[in-house]
Amino acid sequence: MQNIAKFAFSVVVGLSITTYSRFSSAQDQSNKDTQPIWAKKAAVLDLSCKQNPAGIQSPDQRSVVQVICDYHEGEDPTYRLRVVTAQRTASDELPLAQGANEVLWAPDSRAFFVNGGETAYSGFFVDVYQIDDSGRVKKATVTEAAQVDMVKSFPPCKAWNRDEEDCKRITRNPEYNMSGLAWSDNSIAIYVFAEVPCSGSYGGIMCQVLGYELSVPAGRILKRLSAREVKQQWGRYAAWDIRVPEPPKYGPAHVTW
Repeated sequence: MQNIAKFAFSVVVGLSITTYSRFSSAQDQSNKDTQPIWAKKAAVLDLSCKQNPAGIQSPDQRSVVQVICDYHEGEDPTYRLRVVTAQRTASDELPLAQGANEVLWAPDSRAFFVNGGETAYSGFFVDVYQIDDSGRVKKATVTEAAQVDMVKSFPPCKAWNRDEEDCKRITRNPEYNMSGLAWSDNSIAIYVFAEVPCSGSYGGIMCQVLGYELSVPAGRILKRLSAREVKQQWGRYAAWDIRVPEPPKYGPAHVTW
């Protein structure tokens, strides 16, 4: 994936502003002129900071997601995640990662995930937010096990043309790209596209891909797919044409520099 700019937004999950009769239309109300980057059925948040931003309604039509802005004199606006549900009149406010871009509701309307990216080629993330029976919203980190498995699958310190210091840092604290593609039909798991960033600092493992079905909220790996399987089985969920990379190359460090 190329030419992905930085994104920032805030999400409000609230009582229904407008009713929509179908789940498919509810996923596409925030910014009809902008296509999602990662999940084909996700809705892109409206970052225009207009007074009455469009909303993204949940499938059950009891909650809505929209962008709000906080203005600061002489500076760019910042954004918050504010959550209001049908069960509660008060709202929760949660931090939202810089670069967040698109939202996809779970079929049961009890959770949604947010995809984003920090740069054009790295720092892609997926954050999951769950709504409990009381209407409170909690953020779940679900990609930790997948990050560890990516390191085992593509060892940074065995990659051809690697940097020895960088590979040690990556092994200790992996930050491979993780992007949500879809929810499972029963809403208990998400399908995640995992990728080694396409950067020369990763040497011979750059651009390698795996797919993970991860439980929510625990993040257990329920299923692991090769790059070819991701394209074949999950390609229909992706907003871009998934490409199968060349096999990883392992060998000595600092070959070309």
